Amino acid sequence: AGCLESVIEAGNEKLCNYFVDGATGDVQTIPRREATPGIGLSRPQLVECIENIARDCPLVTLRRGVGVSRVTEEEMDDSRGEGGVTGQLTVHLGDGTVISGVTHVVGADGKWSKVRQSFPSLDSQAKLVSCTGFGILMCGESAPEAFSSKDGTYVIFPPKDEDNTIPQDFYIIASPLTNGGVALAMVCSDSITRRYPWLKPEADPKPKDVGKGGWKDETSLEKKLLLDDFTKNDLSKNLDKMLQETVPAFHAAVDKSFYENARINRRPTWLQMSATNKDGGRTEEVSYSTESGNVALVGDAAHAMTASMGEGGNCAMESAVKLVDAVGCIMKEKGETECTVDTMNAGFLKYGVSRPKDVQPIQEMSAARNNK
Repeated sequence: AGCLESVIEAGNEKLCNYFVDGATGDVQTIPRREATPGIGLSRPQLVECIENIARDCPLVTLRRGVGVSRVTEEEMDDSRGEGGVTGQLTVHLGDGTVISGVTHVVGADGKWSKVRQSFPSLDSQAKLVSCTGFGILMCGESAPEAFSSKDGTYVIFPPKDEDNTIPQDFYIIASPLTNGGVALAMVCSDSITRRYPWLKPEADPKPKDVGKGGWKDETSLEKKLLLDDFTKNDLSKNLDKMLQETVPAFHAAVDKSFYENARINRRPTWLQMSATNKDGGRTEEVSYSTESGNVALVGDAAHAMTASMGEGGNCAMESAVKLVDAVGCIMKEKGETECTVDTMNAGFLKYGVSRPKDVQPIQEMSAARNNK
């Protein structure tokens, strides 16, 4: 309770989208149709809002800066011939902390989830799929006047002509930030590199190396624009010239400092979950939970998606709610006022098979936009 109110207070309420002609600067305002408010805020702000609520919850301990390295299932004492697992879990943290006697784990540790990798029944379903297209990120501490209204997101397009001779191989998203700055994301199709070879992103990691770098796998470090003298930075100069030629109204509104901190990302990847049985054959259902129901995945650990639709964070929070709802539903069916371990197992299992049906179509639509 109070989490939505906290987010609304911390962020910018989004009432519309602004579609901008990059050549003329003409703006078309598209009001939001959804009844629920759209909120724009940074990831650290969202984390802070959630933490502020979690601190007041009983039996909650917050740890920052430490991740899960692996999760293991505890073995029974075999001295009495009772070899096997107890059903309890041990969580190993990156700082060496070991937490034993755990009944349930929710893996919310991202696309390269160590929780997911700890359980073959989950990890065998997972495959990172690379898309075509890529993005260039730029940030500024102060928003250009043309993109300063915080009640919406700006989408800047190259101009169109009747003969369709002007390539439509990129667009720019300008998102005003709560601190008065603005984030720019230039979304590019692969075809743009035929006109501007210097935009080509770094090659994808080799299959054996995928995931080793974590989130750094998504960025092209060799292509990062260093904060040096603008006149010495070829990529900054190329961006400046390109945008002046293709979207002159946008170029006139943006300070050159944006180009100095730009970063070209690798082609985005998303997490495709495809169910397999123990023999490697296909089964009918994907599940975000283990067979015993003691582990469930939410967010990017279960359904990482590309950023083209801006639905990754939304789906992550919805999954957390759906998991709680599934456990609550089982409690209601059993007439329980306190949740038992068996009920938690059943709730995790219910969520595990039901949630993919909701979120996988969104993942596929998002990836399709990147592959245009």
